[in-house]
Amino acid sequence: MFMHQLNLLASLLVLVLQKGLTLPVQDVSDPSMPLQLIVTLALVNRYTAKTMRLRCEHNPSVPSKLDEIFIIRIFKQSTSGWDLVAGQQKLLTSPKVTGSVTASANVGGDISEVFLQVLWDTLGPDCFGVFKCNVMGFDSNGDTVTERSSIIQVQEFKNVIHYLIGLTKDTQEKMTEMEDFTDTEIARLNSGLDSLESRITQQDRSTDSQISQMEKEIKDNKVSLAAAGAEISGIKDDLQDNEILVGGIESNQVSTEHRVAQLESLRANSIYWPVGFYALLKPKTGCPVDLAFHGGKRSYLKPHTQSQSSSDPADSHSSAFPRNTKSIVGSNKFVTLEFCEVFRQFNTKSWPKGSFCVNKLISKSCPSEFTDGYVDFDTEDSNDASEGKHDVANSNRDPYVYFCCQTSASASTPIQLPTHSPFFLYRKGGVCQAVQGMSVSEEYVQINTEDSSNDDSFSGSYPDVTRPGSSVIKLNMCYYTKL
Repeated sequence: MFMHQLNLLASLLVLVLQKGLTLPVQDVSDPSMPLQLIVTLALVNRYTAKTMRLRCEHNPSVPSKLDEIFIIRIFKQSTSGWDLVAGQQKLLTSPKVTGSVTASANVGGDISEVFLQVLWDTLGPDCFGVFKCNVMGFDSNGDTVTERSSIIQVQEFKNVIHYLIGLTKDTQEKMTEMEDFTDTEIARLNSGLDSLESRITQQDRSTDSQISQMEKEIKDNKVSLAAAGAEISGIKDDLQDNEILVGGIESNQVSTEHRVAQLESLRANSIYWPVGFYALLKPKTGCPVDLAFHGGKRSYLKPHTQSQSSSDPADSHSSAFPRNTKSIVGSNKFVTLEFCEVFRQFNTKSWPKGSFCVNKLISKSCPSEFTDGYVDFDTEDSNDASEGKHDVANSNRDPYVYFCCQTSASASTPIQLPTHSPFFLYRKGGVCQAVQGMSVSEEYVQINTEDSSNDDSFSGSYPDVTRPGSSVIKLNMCYYTKL
């Protein structure tokens, strides 16, 4: 019975020591940082946990300057700097990960709903080390903003645990040896009936002595284990002081140059619309999902077309245009052209060489690869009700619509443009420009201009235009969708 109690006591000691001496995550969190990293479980070692989760999310106690999120990432420190563990861009459907981890994320909606979570299914060396996370996006003014978390360190003191487990094993072996010895002595007592009384007395004394010795050994082991616990507690304090110091150094290293370097790295890994200020004709699918067009104003031109009886072909358009492109209000007829104007510069890469046109902004020059020109639409003379809000023409009535065109390379040679969303280019040279990763179809919009004393005119470099009637302008378009 006594031996059973000792075994139970030893087992409880091992359990308490394993729990008590396992170092938790070393956290140098700064409560003023807008992001926070959370580790699950808080006690991380391969004897008490099988998986680990690391989650980056907004710190609810710190207001965020971000109005829109573009990317969220978690990094791990290495000898060469900070290596990406996982990241999620707004334009991509799933997180990018490094190594044997899985990740989930949300970069849409309010900042309180934004997160990036990494899961290690099996604990190993990749789980332990120094981690941080950051979020990049735009504030309410459209300026680039980066927000960060403090760094945290995940450690495992497996050598100490192995030592304690080995020490407990030695104690259990000694107790087993003592139990065997006691059984032998009892057998000897049963075999010596002639001197039973004296032998029992002698055996009792021997047993008491052995129990006393065993209790002394257990007490000594307790003292040794307590000393080990005190030593580990000191190590914990030292590590915490070191991590606070490292956190201060890391905070001081954050600078404007570092944020610019991160933004340039993000740009290098993605394809954006080329540099310059220009506009694209908007298809039925809307403007391209791209930072260059984000935040731009609604831009449209609604010319009043020939509304009296005419022998020329009527207003019409192909299926890639929005359904409201052609409209009639009372007896007045209109064609509505919507535009996607570049709102900000987010790329430094020039336009590729080819044969195509885009719309010119009248307040800006064409990109260096293009030559400008215009098409003048003679709108309805009788009670002209043309309207618009745009930067692509000089006026709403009898507008000069401006273009940027180039014919510097064959249209059959594919060029590289973003493939995230469908888009229009104006045809130039009779053939649609080939674009890598996109299929193309020929489309059109046809506008019946004023019949009486028609003043339609064309100048400079402009898209392919056909004249199905004497007062009809047909713009030939190319519509691109992802393969």
